[in-house]
This record gives sequence, C-alpha cells and structure tokens, in this order.
Amino acid sequence: MAMYVYHADGHTVGFLSGIYVYDLDGNPLGRIFGSRVHRLDGSYVGEWFKQTVVDKPVHARRAIAPTVPVPPKMPSPGPGSSRRGVVDYGYPDVFNRLYATGSSGTESRMLFDQAAE
Repeated sequence: MAMYVYHADGHTVGFLSGIYVYDLDGNPLGRIFGSRVHRLDGSYVGEWFKQTVVDKPVHARRAIAPTVPVPPKMPSPGPGSSRRGVVDYGYPDVFNRLYATGSSGTESRMLFDQAAE
C-alpha cells in the first residue's frame, strides 16, 4: 500500500516510494531527507510534515546534490482517499514547488558547493 502525500486541504496529490516523492501519475518529482523535501535537481522545496509538503520555518534551507540517475516512473497507486480530514497546522502547502522548472539546477549546484566549503 502506498504512502500518500496530501495537500493541506485534504486531497491526495502524490505518493512516496522509498525516499522519492511522485505525483499521482507516477512521475518522480523529488526526494525526502529527514524532514527536508528537495526537487530532483537538489533545490530545497519545503518540509515533510503530517504527510504534506509545507513551508515551515527552519534554520537551513540548503540545496543538495542532484539525483543521478533520476528514479524511474512508478505505476500510480490510484487516487487515494478523499476522507482525510482537513486540519490547519498554520503552514502553507508547497507541493506545487516540486513541479517548478525555473532553474536548470546550476543555481542549486552552486549553493550545494558553497555549503560543502
């Protein structure tokens, strides 16, 4: 059974397989390290909190090394349950940032290299 990822308003937006985050079509979008969620290019997205990806205040919002190779597409586990209750924890949902394609990863890689120095 899949571990689903939910939007803050309660609907299913994705699922986890190991440390990787997928959308409901099975496309790999990101990965989780501890409580940090990163895109596959290594850029920081948000925090993993109560099965959601949220913008939660943290001390270090660093990029990590890009995922190489990118994990394969996974079969969709289905739409999930719409019965999850909506609870406002006060953190905005940022799952949509996993789809962002604004940078080529170069900026993220530079941040990762700076952090390693």
